Amino acid sequence: MLVMVKDGAVTHFSDVALPHAEFVRRMTGTLPEGAWVGTVSKLNDEIMGVTSKHFFGYQLPAPEDVDRALKLKFE
Repeated sequence: MLVMVKDGAVTHFSDVALPHAEFVRRMTGTLPEGAWVGTVSKLNDEIMGVTSKHFFGYQLPAPEDVDRALKLKFE
């Protein structure tokens, strides 16, 4: 699932298989300042976000504030 988080809340998500850039283009046109975008899935029955390498240049687990927002929305 593709997800966008801003200010501690999930603002957009889609379970359609799209590249991250296309997801952002369809949802907001461009990545809003301060927003996080990435992929969310379950690992060992726990929600986990992975940062978009396309937008941030690395692919690592989501920051803590994003992780909290994902768990609030999807658990």
